[in-house]
Amino acid sequence: MVLYLDMDQKTWAQGDFTDSATYDLSGTVYDENTFATARDISSFTGTFRLINQQGDTIFSTTQNLTLNADGTFLVKFATGATPAVQGTYKVRLRLEVSGSRLTCVGVNGSDEVYFEYD
Repeated sequence: MVLYLDMDQKTWAQGDFTDSATYDLSGTVYDENTFATARDISSFTGTFRLINQQGDTIFSTTQNLTLNADGTFLVKFATGATPAVQGTYKVRLRLEVSGSRLTCVGVNGSDEVYFEYD
């Protein structure tokens, strides 16, 4: 079963990180591609990944990733733990629990983020 991902941000400036949620990346996971029903992801462990245009994983982390019952997730980047990339990348969220693994993908650009080098 595939879940669907809708990112809250479409642009992120590399190296932006604070103690606030201003520069974090967040989104919501849904059961269907119409984004009508959010999925409870609080019981899963997750891996946040950035995928380039060729389909290769260029950044992956399990650190500072919060998964919530309302389907939302939050990735807080720390100094030295930010992706060193520039351009448009797809976000994939891999969720695992009790031997099951689900991948959250986007439709119509809902999982794309442009990373600016500033």
